[in-house]
Amino acid sequence: MAAIEADLVQTTVHELGINLDTLFFDTTNFYTFIDSGNDRTDLPRRGHNKQHRNDLRQVGLGLLVSREGQLPLLSQVYPGNENDATCFPKALGLIRERLQQLGLPMERLTLVFDRGNNSRENFKAVDQGPHGYVAALSPASVPDLRDLPATAYHTLTDGPMAGLPVHREKRVVWGAERTVLLFVSEELRQAQLRGLEQQLTKRLRELEDWRQKLAKPRSGPKDVAKALAKVQDGQYLKSFLTVIFDPAKEGMDRLAWSLDLEARSRIEAHFGKRVLITSRHDWTDEAILSAYRGQSQAEASFRQLKDDDHLAVRPQYHWTDQKIRVHAFICLAALLMARTVEHEARKAGFTGSLSGLLDQMGKLRLAMVLQPTQGRPRCTWQLEETDPANLALFSKLVPAKAPFCYTDLPD
Repeated sequence: MAAIEADLVQTTVHELGINLDTLFFDTTNFYTFIDSGNDRTDLPRRGHNKQHRNDLRQVGLGLLVSREGQLPLLSQVYPGNENDATCFPKALGLIRERLQQLGLPMERLTLVFDRGNNSRENFKAVDQGPHGYVAALSPASVPDLRDLPATAYHTLTDGPMAGLPVHREKRVVWGAERTVLLFVSEELRQAQLRGLEQQLTKRLRELEDWRQKLAKPRSGPKDVAKALAKVQDGQYLKSFLTVIFDPAKEGMDRLAWSLDLEARSRIEAHFGKRVLITSRHDWTDEAILSAYRGQSQAEASFRQLKDDDHLAVRPQYHWTDQKIRVHAFICLAALLMARTVEHEARKAGFTGSLSGLLDQMGKLRLAMVLQPTQGRPRCTWQLEETDPANLALFSKLVPAKAPFCYTDLPD
């Protein structure tokens, strides 16, 4: 299957003339319904499921995607209990092998990946490669940059990212000099503020309910420490929400809480900040940001593979590793072919989504027409009548030769 995948990718890239200057790598997982007692398969494992089905065994999938055409260039199926950073070294080796098969100038390529793949050891492996990279870094890894005041930023003035606050410098990170770009995403900041407010509102409501229950005689939690930990559970709540349970008091007075507004303000000051690191020291701020934002193309491919109507990897009705790998291979080969059709359709003027294109093409039907003769009936193929615009797109995508026979196009 690896040889077939490599051949398909090489042929597709060559025939379409795809530019592979920037490539995106990302991972996801797909839950299965494989029984927990099935010990004859190693791939399905329980782990952090991105569809929030942690109760089910899952299979991991890594994908390398081109910026142009969003072509899947490499797939990696791995056990569902492996995190991104664990599977990244093997994926990096497979990526370099695939790029060599394609005969590409490695030093001109840039690999883009997210911070889930980061570790000191992984970056040692990345630094050994001839290709460049753009990667996200947790702001907590560079706390002095994260705490920079607004005056340390400069604002981009040109292009679609005009007005974005950024700060750039070179520094040694994990044993090598890297260009570090810090920027503030207002969209992310607003989302984090909403999330924190929703989380706090929920916890305060729970505390008030708990306090009302304490009004009853002999009421109270059996495990106070566990109850306090649960009500303060959250990424930031412990930093500014203080809850005290005093068993020496009576009734509702046993429970009290307070908010440290200054601590909350310090936390919110970090919201929206993102950090990128790259080996492309000569790139502009806009080029680095544009490359990283292209990571959404890999995420779009995963969303496509979770589209229940088209190209979905799930559900998987298999329970052996071999069949799971074959199933994933077929789905990804189909995605490669569908992206090829999409690439040609866009040259013909199509502007919709891949699912929309597949829906549109699905309305076309090819009929086999049997015409009686003195002997055996004569068989011909003919497209059924359909929307003229749909038929016009089809005629640009499909060669006008057997077994296809076109109806007359409108003037």
